[in-house]
Amino acid sequence: MREARAERARLLVEVSKGRHSGTNAILDQLCDEWLVELERLGRSPSTIYNYRKHYEHDIAPTLGRTRVSKLTTKMLTDLYGAHQQRGLAPATIYQIHATISAMMTQACIWGWRESNPAQYARTPPIENKVRTVPTPEEVARLIRDAKASRRPEYAVVIYLAATSGMRRGEICALRLGDHIDWEARSFEVSRNLIQLNGQPLQERLTKNRRTRLIAADKFTLDLLHQHVEWMRERAGEAGTDLAPNAFLFSDAADGAIPWKPDSVTQYFGRLRDRVGLDHVEFRSLRRFMETYGQDLGFSLGQVALRAGHDPAVASKHYTGKVPETDRALAEAISLLLQVPLHSE
Repeated sequence: MREARAERARLLVEVSKGRHSGTNAILDQLCDEWLVELERLGRSPSTIYNYRKHYEHDIAPTLGRTRVSKLTTKMLTDLYGAHQQRGLAPATIYQIHATISAMMTQACIWGWRESNPAQYARTPPIENKVRTVPTPEEVARLIRDAKASRRPEYAVVIYLAATSGMRRGEICALRLGDHIDWEARSFEVSRNLIQLNGQPLQERLTKNRRTRLIAADKFTLDLLHQHVEWMRERAGEAGTDLAPNAFLFSDAADGAIPWKPDSVTQYFGRLRDRVGLDHVEFRSLRRFMETYGQDLGFSLGQVALRAGHDPAVASKHYTGKVPETDRALAEAISLLLQVPLHSE
């Protein structure tokens, strides 16, 4: 009777605090409701996809039926240790930890727990690798070899990535009518193409859900003019017209269907292996702009804004006008890579 009274008192306290439903929930239920909440908040589909993948593959088989209120730091430590013993990379174990930590933080917000058990769980140390930054000569070589290949339009993509810092999905999402202002000499980067396994291609907002304007120098605009003229000629040969709001990079004659981001990565992988630069990844082109932009004397904040990072202070001052410093940055980076990309 004493135990029954103590249990009744505990349940009354939980109900008064609005936590009774969470007390009985298991991790599987928490994950489902948490992912729905992330969708409501507008989180990136790729972020939600990766959270779900880590949970279903690396967490649910061991802890999925565990009650949220009963999960302990020791259980998480044992889980990380088991993954470490089976050879999982420390970086992957950290991603598993980040997934659980975010889930349990949501459980605390909803009142399902008093504290987050992942707060004190420790993961294996991650090796601090030096990031690869290609030299101007290496990037120029990639551009030249792409131009000489059977798909010379990829040279334009590599050049844009290296000089603008745009992500591959942002480049693939560029449209002629919406995103290129020839008179103002600028790009509007507001969309991003996302490709997830087993799902159709999605056009979404940028990774940080912000629109940014980036400057383009004369060389870049001339290059794009030539690329657009080539697209118009291709459309004419196919007996159609280029759509007014065509994608800048498309295999469709009218430009209505964009390239998939993965196709850019696959082409780049074959190209770099062919020219002996297998240490360079497509994302290294963003690092090229960021690194050499700072070496040329431009501030970290200005370089970050151009690449689409989200420095809190700098973003407050980024209005709809392209700053003159960004135009100078565009011209300085472009000068490093001004190699002939089109026949005279």
